[in-house]
Amino acid sequence: MKKILIMILIILSCCKPSREDSQGENFSKNVNKVAEQLIDDSDALPFFTHKTSPLKSSFQAFKTGSVLPKGWILEMMQNDLEKGIVGALDELYPGIKADDLYYTARRGGMEDIPEMGDLELTGQAWEKSIMWWNAETIGNWWDGFVRHAFLTQNPRAIAQSHTIIANLLESQDQDGYIGIYKPNLRYQHEGSNGELWAQTTAFRTLLAYYEFTNSKEVLHAVERAMTLTMEKYGENGRNPFYLKNAFGGVTHGLMLTDVCETLYRITGNEKYQEYATYLYKAFSTYGINRSFNDLRYPYLIEQDSLFQGHAVHTYEHIRAMANAYYNTGYPELKTAYENMLSKLESCILPSGAGHGDEWILKLEADPNETAAEYCAMLELRNSYGSLMQKTGSTEFADAAEQLTYNAMLGARNQDGTAITYSKHDNCHALDGKHHQGDASTSEPRYKYSPTHSEPAVCCVPNYGRNLPYFLHQMYMRAEDGIVVLMYGPSELTTELEDTTISLEQLTDYPWTNAVTFKIRTAKPVRFTLKLRKPEWSASMDFPSNMESVTLIGDYYAMTKTWQGEETFTIEFINPIKRKKANNGDVYVQQGPLVFAYAIPHTEQVIKTYGDSPFKDYHCLPENEAHKNLVIPTDVDLKRTEDSGPIMEGQLFDASKQKEVPVRLVPMGKTVLRRVTFPEKRTTK
Repeated sequence: MKKILIMILIILSCCKPSREDSQGENFSKNVNKVAEQLIDDSDALPFFTHKTSPLKSSFQAFKTGSVLPKGWILEMMQNDLEKGIVGALDELYPGIKADDLYYTARRGGMEDIPEMGDLELTGQAWEKSIMWWNAETIGNWWDGFVRHAFLTQNPRAIAQSHTIIANLLESQDQDGYIGIYKPNLRYQHEGSNGELWAQTTAFRTLLAYYEFTNSKEVLHAVERAMTLTMEKYGENGRNPFYLKNAFGGVTHGLMLTDVCETLYRITGNEKYQEYATYLYKAFSTYGINRSFNDLRYPYLIEQDSLFQGHAVHTYEHIRAMANAYYNTGYPELKTAYENMLSKLESCILPSGAGHGDEWILKLEADPNETAAEYCAMLELRNSYGSLMQKTGSTEFADAAEQLTYNAMLGARNQDGTAITYSKHDNCHALDGKHHQGDASTSEPRYKYSPTHSEPAVCCVPNYGRNLPYFLHQMYMRAEDGIVVLMYGPSELTTELEDTTISLEQLTDYPWTNAVTFKIRTAKPVRFTLKLRKPEWSASMDFPSNMESVTLIGDYYAMTKTWQGEETFTIEFINPIKRKKANNGDVYVQQGPLVFAYAIPHTEQVIKTYGDSPFKDYHCLPENEAHKNLVIPTDVDLKRTEDSGPIMEGQLFDASKQKEVPVRLVPMGKTVLRRVTFPEKRTTK
């Protein structure tokens, strides 16, 4: 063994801060799990010198902008851009406009940190990482805003996007550098380092803009910047994860993998995938902060251990780990990949979200006890998209739909002016507290807010990335044609055999079970169209005259010569299913939709934003009746379409000792809710 030392983790935050911070007790007591010295695990990684045998991905992603929103998705995106938090965040959180950290306000030390809104600091070690925080807020907001602008074809937002990109291009140094640090800190950190993470958020924005506009100048700028970074933080430079006292920004930097994968798709240059593999190897070599690196190889080969780290890091790193495995084909990474998926199973809530109210903490998902953070939802869903593309497995598309249409929509308020930072599947109250049994602790994440500026302005920017990335993952290219992986109102436009093809879904899915496909071709072209058969569908009904439809594995395939405009409608035959959560409770699902009892509530405004319609507010239950509901084993629920899909039936009220009529609604349309119920055995 070549380990420097086997270190005992020292919890630096075991002592309560002298004054209260704005993070809540849960965050503060878990963030500082730092060892005294770096752990060198290079002896566990000799296989990285072996010859690679890359695995072939099942599908390829289309270019950004190939898929446009339609129907209710377009309406929601237009609302969020014109009246909601996506378009207003730079006004609601002035730090976005005031902090030009990629150009005129680069960081050279703690003295360069600007005013951080409502963030309260107490002198803890992790707070040095504040230097990079605004790069996450600003870069992720740019990414979601620019994508919304072009996907909804909004002239005002497109003009603002041009300004954002022009400033980034102007910031580029002569050597190619785009980033947030002055020369004294650039590529030479000893502690908390946000270099790669800040570049990730900016480069994802720049590359999306390039694909929307075909601006060669933008692509050239990103490639120059990446060339510099790959030289400084590469095999012949410094390991970016060889740091003292590292915190979240360091290991967020592993997600430069996203940039590498996109550049490889655009350019075909394998050096980007080689660098992505290097990043995973470098990340796996040194371990110092156990809170942020569940996906390191030395931890993944511990087959029976549970995830314990920061949920966002864990779920986003799935993409980086899977990419390294597919780039190399190493059997060691295959084992790690399989262990990763096994560990993930215990984290999944009925809503499809992976739990983690910041931290996973070796807990199994429990709809009552373990909440999910919006950032973690977004990163897990995007990782499912990556797994779909590589494996072709429909289970990841099922998971992505369930997560998007339940947990993610269920975190947004009705008019798009606020989201929750963290939320339980069984959400009985949002009152700024985490409730467990009779105890409660302060937790500022449990509320609706357009900024969440006390803990961090991270979830709201990531909300803006939700639907644009979901649209991008809905369709992929196969060797023989086009695959529809997920369903919802949208339109793909692409080129196939030098022919322009448009494939549109006309539907209110998931709120209805029918989808009409309209396919237009500029000239006759033969290809295979594959439609995913979801696990929850007993079958999919096609028109009787479509004799060319064949079920191959989990896809319905249609191989034919398409010409002109052709239209057909499918219907999902989705039985109502009773499923069990990890805690033994039962929930109801039909298709991708999980149904919930909507708890009547009142709103309590706790902060306003000038004369705007935006506000922070708590939601309080009007009564406790929902706590007494039990689901009988022989319950007969019927779906109606009154005001949207609704499940009607009789649940048992334990306090009244009788059955009472209830209406269950889609979880994605709820505020306070109860999703799971204890089961009551009944006899007739």
